[in-house]
Amino acid sequence: MKKILIGEIVLTCILGITGWYLFNVMKQVELNSPGQKTIEGNNALVFSEGVGIDVVGNRVDSILVNKTDKIERFVAAFLLRCDSLDADLKFWNDVNSYLSKSDIIRLTAYCENEQCIETVRKNLDTIHITVLEYGGVIDMQSIISVDAVGEFWLRGNKIRRIKWRDNNLTPFDIAKNIGLEQ
Repeated sequence: MKKILIGEIVLTCILGITGWYLFNVMKQVELNSPGQKTIEGNNALVFSEGVGIDVVGNRVDSILVNKTDKIERFVAAFLLRCDSLDADLKFWNDVNSYLSKSDIIRLTAYCENEQCIETVRKNLDTIHITVLEYGGVIDMQSIISVDAVGEFWLRGNKIRRIKWRDNNLTPFDIAKNIGLEQ
C-alpha cells in the first residue's frame, strides 16, 4: 500500500512538473508569435529618430536638432510593403512634392523585406525619400506595429501617430497634416 501511495505521489509530481513545463512552453510560443497581442503590445513602443543605414549603404543620422542653428527637424517614418510598393512609393513621393524643400522634414521609409530593398535599389532615380535598409530594432518594430493599423510616426517637438493607409486620404492631406506640426 505504501508503494502505491509513493507511486501516486511520484506520478502526481511528474504530471505537475510536465504540466508546468508545457504551460511555460505555450506561454513562450504565445509571446513569440506575431499575433494581434504582439502587435498591440508593441504599439506601446515609441519611434525614436529614424537613424540607420539606407539601401545604398549610407549612414542616415538624426536630423531632429541641428546643433548650429538649433532648429527642430521632423521625421515622418513609415513602412513600405512589398504587396503595395509601387503605390506606397508614389504616395510618399507625392507627399514629398507638396512639402517645403527645406531640410526641416525628412520622410523616412523602412523596407518590409529584402525584395522591397532590391526593388528600391533598382529605382533610386525615381524615389525622392530616404529608404532605410537597417534601422534600430525598436524603431523598426514600432513602424511595423503602427503600420498594422494604417499609421505612420511623425517625430518632432512631439511624437504622433498619423493615419495614412486610408483610401480617403490623399498625399496632399498627409503633407498638410505634417506641415501643421512645424
